Amino acid sequence: MKKIIFSFFTILTLLVSVAVNAQKLTPAKWSWALSKPNPAVGETVDIVFTVKIDKDWYLYSSDFDPDLGPIVTTIKFKANDSYATVGGLKAINPHKKFDKEIWNGEYTYFKEKGEFRQSVKILKTDIVIEGVYDSQTCTDKTGQCVPIKGPFKLEAKAGADNVSAKKKVK
Repeated sequence: MKKIIFSFFTILTLLVSVAVNAQKLTPAKWSWALSKPNPAVGETVDIVFTVKIDKDWYLYSSDFDPDLGPIVTTIKFKANDSYATVGGLKAINPHKKFDKEIWNGEYTYFKEKGEFRQSVKILKTDIVIEGVYDSQTCTDKTGQCVPIKGPFKLEAKAGADNVSAKKKVK
């Protein structure tokens, strides 16, 4: 029964996402920055991913069982020799909810604002950190769910005063 419900919601999410993407609905806007704009070579800093979530919408977090059903937020990094990831992605203070009817398990989510952090060790003076984020936002008002995906890129100079280490995308 759980597989049938999961299949139904997966198909429903895909159908809704196709219709929603045609309308360019973006109920969650991502931005990112280094926690320290001019880190030194050898220093470990965080990349702070901030998500502004529209009213009446929520974004699934990254720290629950991906087999539960909802799309777990993920961030994938494009490897290069200017940095190395340290540990895994951390969700900062998400809400928790146990859902018995649909998912039969506990998941985490954000409302209004979400924050994720990834620690990285700086290995070179010219820093280029890029990758993609993948998440899902939903609203209980209409039952609609929207995938939110996109690339990110941070560029900086280790120890420099003039750093362009903050970028934003919609």
